[in-house]
Amino acid sequence: MITFQKLRDFLNQALVYERFFDLGRIDLYMANGLVYKGEKKIVKVGLAVSASWEVFKKAVKTRCQALIVHHAFNFPVGVKYDQLFQDRYSYLVKNNLSFFGYHFLLDSHPKFGHNVLIIKEIGGEVEKPFLHKGDPWGYFGKLNNVSLTEIIDKLKPKLSPAMILYDFGPKNINRVVAISGRGTPLPSDIQYLIDNKVDLFITGENSEWIREIFREVKINYLAGGHYHTERFGILALEKLIKEKLKVETNFIELENNI
Repeated sequence: MITFQKLRDFLNQALVYERFFDLGRIDLYMANGLVYKGEKKIVKVGLAVSASWEVFKKAVKTRCQALIVHHAFNFPVGVKYDQLFQDRYSYLVKNNLSFFGYHFLLDSHPKFGHNVLIIKEIGGEVEKPFLHKGDPWGYFGKLNNVSLTEIIDKLKPKLSPAMILYDFGPKNINRVVAISGRGTPLPSDIQYLIDNKVDLFITGENSEWIREIFREVKINYLAGGHYHTERFGILALEKLIKEKLKVETNFIELENNI
């Protein structure tokens, strides 16, 4: 058993790796920290990719006193708290379930972030942040002429059954970008990829116009599923909590092929 304060302090120390980020500007509608403070004593910590009533119910049913997710609430603009927000928040209050969300911080974290872990999963060396809309949501990775087939074989068991691969680029990979979730590049990013000699772009979701652009610029594109590409950091965080806090944990799987 641990206290709520011990868990909160641990998460702040482990995940808030850069104290000077303007998180309110970078990540306007998603939480990067505590959302609701519940029980003072915590026997079990639940972890999941995304907040939902179904995940909340599973956390309560498995006797979790705290829940940590990547996608917390989409906070309403201003003070117009819609019914969805009120119903979800009232469930937390009713069940006194402490709730934390780490969105940008789990995408961008240099040790436990989804994108760093994706690069390491394929045997790559993490190089530098990849800027999306001007902020470091993803990472560049370096490989040594690794075949695209080998990379897909390593990742496929951990990706969505509905994954999409456009193999329009080199068959051997030296430079990769990983930006999980909805990291689909903007049209203005394409020259950025060309200039940085990217051979493979890994993200979660796809867009209609992506296929032909990547065919034309001869870069491989892998959309491995928003949900699946964002399990990496949550699972690493679960392992860290077990090791460092010696508390029981429960990964709540609510799989989504998107």
